[in-house]
Amino acid sequence: MNKSGFPKASEDWCRIGEQYISNLSSCKVHRVLEDTTDFYGVEYGDVILLNDIGYLVRGTESEKKFGLEGEPKPWVKSCIDLVTGERKVIKLTFLEEFSCSIEGLNFTCLRNPEKEARILEKVKGHGGFMQGFSAVDSGGNIVRVLDRIAGKSLDNTLQSLPGKHEKYYREHLPDILEHLGVAYDALGDLHRMGEIHGDITPDHIFVETGTGRYRWIDFDYDYKEREHVFDRDILEMGTLLAYVVGKGYLILSDIRLHHPEIAQRLRAEDMQSVFPSQLANLKMVYPYVHRELNQILLRFSQGAGAGYQDAKELAADVVRAATLIK
Repeated sequence: MNKSGFPKASEDWCRIGEQYISNLSSCKVHRVLEDTTDFYGVEYGDVILLNDIGYLVRGTESEKKFGLEGEPKPWVKSCIDLVTGERKVIKLTFLEEFSCSIEGLNFTCLRNPEKEARILEKVKGHGGFMQGFSAVDSGGNIVRVLDRIAGKSLDNTLQSLPGKHEKYYREHLPDILEHLGVAYDALGDLHRMGEIHGDITPDHIFVETGTGRYRWIDFDYDYKEREHVFDRDILEMGTLLAYVVGKGYLILSDIRLHHPEIAQRLRAEDMQSVFPSQLANLKMVYPYVHRELNQILLRFSQGAGAGYQDAKELAADVVRAATLIK
């Protein structure tokens, strides 16, 4: 036994694991790690020791974001809690900074493990968010231990729905908007806690199997500059709403290819303020989009007079728009 009270020997960890996991004939613990600073070196078969609990590493998670699908994320590990047998996602400390632009303004975006750890504590028990906790390893790294959500991301959910857009709009979108409105209201709760999500994209909402509830994941993105941080979340909510209504992003180049007659009529004010290459005025391509729903989208366009200042106001409008679709 080591000072934590857990066995040192790898065969003892396997014995513990066999109580919870079937078919562990391939289980071979390589090392017991208390310092995860070198996350590239954390491998299959290692045990990460946090707060006297061992987590058996069973793989590395991969990127789900469009354009990066399948790209390994070596700081995110698929693990098994060797006390409960539950599957966990463990995010190790990975620090990076990069330039980003919102509405033509340049910012420094970064990964902030401390922010994510803080939010996990604040949203504990809130059904709109992933659940978990953080622990500091012996190297001083903030490690987040996350419960897996049974389900799939919103983008994969939408893209799996068959049929043309009008069928999607009339048969599926009302329910999707209702759930999205509830998810937006949860972001309003987060803002009232003094926190932002920081990376609002369709792969960062999981649709929970069974309940159908939308739950936000991944809170570690942040901005070095603190001005207007809540406004940035709301702007990203507008971009996500356009994705949901359009069942994908309507990009200018695609409109020119598939709808050249519409492309000729496009004005700058028809495009999104955050991503000027993406259409905000979806009614131009999909004339059956309800006028009030389209008006919500236009509040995120380059021609918008007044945008949203509060996530809960947007949430209420999205829920109301769900009732207008026939």
